[in-house]
Amino acid sequence: MSDDSATDKIKPDERDPELLLYDFLKYLATLALLILGAVLSLTGTDSALPARNLAIVIIVMATAALVAIVAADRVVVLRLQDKPIDRTVRWSRSACMWLLTFGTGLFLSNWVSIFV
Repeated sequence: MSDDSATDKIKPDERDPELLLYDFLKYLATLALLILGAVLSLTGTDSALPARNLAIVIIVMATAALVAIVAADRVVVLRLQDKPIDRTVRWSRSACMWLLTFGTGLFLSNWVSIFV
């Protein structure tokens, strides 16, 4: 007799806040990496953007991706240890959102100023 049928019936609750937080952090990490790729693609090699401004945007976006990835890992570790989500994960989620907002706004303001 196989135990496969018993494990098929076990399904996590899709409204579990920890699972939603983990998925949201994965989404933020993906979004940060996509924006970072877009920044690098739009600037190209002969960019009119000052190198200092471009470096700041790249650092902010890379930091946002790193914060989201580390926070998602923290959710997994805490869940495996049967511990509640701590404030560092919640802080990381907020920090990642602010970094994405700041980095995107900074890039767009610099990029649009080239054409004006």
